[in-house]
Amino acid sequence: MKKYLITIISVVMMMCFSTSIYAITLEDLQQQFSKHKIIHADFIQERYINGLSAPLHSSGKMIISQDLGLWWQQLTPFIMTLKMNQQRMEQSVDGQQPQIITAENQPQLFQFNHLLTAIFTADKQLLENNFEIILSEQNHQWTLILTPKIAPLNKIFKQITLHGNTYLQTIAIDDKQDDKTIITFKNHKTTKLTQHEQLLFK
Repeated sequence: MKKYLITIISVVMMMCFSTSIYAITLEDLQQQFSKHKIIHADFIQERYINGLSAPLHSSGKMIISQDLGLWWQQLTPFIMTLKMNQQRMEQSVDGQQPQIITAENQPQLFQFNHLLTAIFTADKQLLENNFEIILSEQNHQWTLILTPKIAPLNKIFKQITLHGNTYLQTIAIDDKQDDKTIITFKNHKTTKLTQHEQLLFK
């Protein structure tokens, strides 16, 4: 269960003391995220694991579509593709037979589908139902700290921290094993999907 969340996210703010902290709300953030029906971005992921002297590095690209869901493809160090929508999650590694997760065959894991969507879209209701929330803004940069308050999230994660401005820029995930994952997004685009990109969600 944990590995899927770390992959996507492996699928998100301590209050900065300044004279220029703005009263941003979760509604503001949700409205800001909803302005773009399509977001393309490249990502770099660093996993810091206890016992390892250097972080594990991976990179790839993703597409978030309000209509079609999330397409996430890790390109290095190996190819891993994940597709996620309201009905199913599908993951394949190096072209192998994909693993399909639905509400019927893995209901608990499938619940994370909606949670991950909530994180990427700043869904107010779902986030408030699952996390204690601290949201702040300084110099046009917002920070959202999510602390899980219900099981099984609070058994797996200590905290998920998101930073951004117009777009989501970084997600830092601190887990209960004192490991940390940092995902950085760059090269954001909001162009419409090409025919090829639409087929990626099929």
